[in-house]
Amino acid sequence: MSLPDPDTDSSCTVWSKDHEYFDRKLVDNVPSLLNDVLHNVIRPNSARLRAADTRYRLDDLLSAMLEHAPHPSGQRYVAVSLYVAHQKGEDGVVNAAKAWLDNLILPMLAVSKAIKIEPPPLHPPAAYMTPQPFSPGDQCIQVARREQYFCAITKAFDSARALELMGSRHRDEIPVRPQQFMQAARIMPFLLDEFNDTIAQVTDSAHSWHDMLQSWTQISLDTFVEANINSPANAIYMTMQEHFVFRNFLFYLDKDVYPDNPNKYKLRMPRAANLCLSNGLTEADVEFPTLGESSVEPPNAYYLKVHAAFAKVLHLSGVSDYVGGVEWDAEMEETLSLFGKTDFAKDFASVLRSKPTLAY
Repeated sequence: MSLPDPDTDSSCTVWSKDHEYFDRKLVDNVPSLLNDVLHNVIRPNSARLRAADTRYRLDDLLSAMLEHAPHPSGQRYVAVSLYVAHQKGEDGVVNAAKAWLDNLILPMLAVSKAIKIEPPPLHPPAAYMTPQPFSPGDQCIQVARREQYFCAITKAFDSARALELMGSRHRDEIPVRPQQFMQAARIMPFLLDEFNDTIAQVTDSAHSWHDMLQSWTQISLDTFVEANINSPANAIYMTMQEHFVFRNFLFYLDKDVYPDNPNKYKLRMPRAANLCLSNGLTEADVEFPTLGESSVEPPNAYYLKVHAAFAKVLHLSGVSDYVGGVEWDAEMEETLSLFGKTDFAKDFASVLRSKPTLAY
């Protein structure tokens, strides 16, 4: 599902009729191209898209992918792919939506859910009572120092750090703040090798996922090598509760509100999700220290933009609501334990794998 090459006849014969029109749109007027596809491709197929899979809103999925692609080239990729699919017959747009859903959107959510987060201990282990050695390159300790042991989202203080200060007789350095146990939450959460191993459980083709991810986000697969994944630029220090919500794409950091401040974001949570942060808020301003202020690089703005794009698509399409409902029902029926003790992600992956890969 790569972007068609308008200069290659074999790539798609439907280009011939409107070659000059689309070539001009691609170069000169992307907003007009997006508007044309929204009104002339997605909306006329809305009823068919809704009927194709009633669990989700496939028309809204396509609109969200078109509007919220993190890069203009990703918007062009969606627009041109949908135009080509539309020319292939009445099922073309439906098949395109299902291909993106099954091979990009759902796998991203499923593999993200595969990350295990252990619950905080009821009684802190003795190891917390004394300072622990960390290597200089340890991602968690670097982002902890960047945030001075405060959650970047809620400003709660790290319980483990408080215990460490108590154990070293520096009780007076413990701030008067709520305390919670923290984690370094990765923004791009997977090493590529690990992702490929897991993606094989989700879809028949890791190549399809790679191709779609790069085409829609323009993010390089080099992002997923160890040096980048374990960089402070790919991590945010936050409470365990916030980490759980973040990795499920149930909140995201919006850069558009503060375009002139490179490290300030507005945290947003989908209203339909009916959730709040651990401090009771549903939105917040989040500002990270600069490299000069902390000697640790701040989170990569483009990684956060990609995370936000997935969060918006998952919410607007109804995928988050549906999957969250299935997960909640499983917990209530006691077929799924909290904190990932039962591998919901594996079960979810097996369901995805049982669905045929669609081509169009």
